[in-house]
Amino acid sequence: MASDMTTPLTTRWDFPPGSLPLPLVISHRGNRTNAPENTIAAFTKALELGADGIELDVRLTRDNELVVFHDRCLERTSNGFGPVNHRTQQEVLAFDAGSWFGPEFYGEHPPTLDEVFESLPADFLINVEMKVIMKGMRLIAHKTAEIVRRHARWDSTLVASFNPISLWELRIIEPKINRGYIWSKNHPFPIRSRIFNPLVEADWYDPANDSYNTKLHRQFQAKGARVLAWDLDFDRDFEKMAAVRLDAIVTDSLQEMLDRKQEWADRLAYPSHWNLP
Repeated sequence: MASDMTTPLTTRWDFPPGSLPLPLVISHRGNRTNAPENTIAAFTKALELGADGIELDVRLTRDNELVVFHDRCLERTSNGFGPVNHRTQQEVLAFDAGSWFGPEFYGEHPPTLDEVFESLPADFLINVEMKVIMKGMRLIAHKTAEIVRRHARWDSTLVASFNPISLWELRIIEPKINRGYIWSKNHPFPIRSRIFNPLVEADWYDPANDSYNTKLHRQFQAKGARVLAWDLDFDRDFEKMAAVRLDAIVTDSLQEMLDRKQEWADRLAYPSHWNLP
């Protein structure tokens, strides 16, 4: 059944937990089906397609600046080589991060976080994942907070990480920024137990793929936090997601998940057409 029924636009990350009839659809590293991941092209295409928001990754360079890049090393998604943190920011920005995906993206470079913020509407949801293990785990929080402050992007930015020390530092230096604690059941104990929760005081909990747990979801929401899970953990079934009042999903299949969300929005709006109670 064709319909022009749409759900209201969500422009901030701090809405009441479990309050949305259907979860937000967050595009993982942008619209990576139609453009090279973690580039301005991928992010703008996600926006144009109708994503509720995007997820991206930031790393520190050798000169302690931020670049938007997922992998520890440059080879897979650029014509550079070696670890990102062995290069200066300007060196990383000079690499071609588009040709590997298709010749039409020749010259697409790894962006800075400033460029991303400048390229997208100020109220478009952006989930920034800080990629860091040991070296720079406090510095990356300072650099990220500095850019969020510069753009005054308080409500529409969520800063997440697997690293609880980075999130703790972020909470101390800029508590206004929404924090997301990523965790995986494959982490060694005590990391997977989220023993550092009191340090982080997360606004969002983001289980890694194959790590979603309904019981934990309820515990997080009862404490006032929201949950961002992978669509694959729900077999991409919006009925399941709505049933547990999931707050958001992250997906690599943006068009498919937007279509499924629209279908369920129509069902909720016109239940008699779909034999819903």
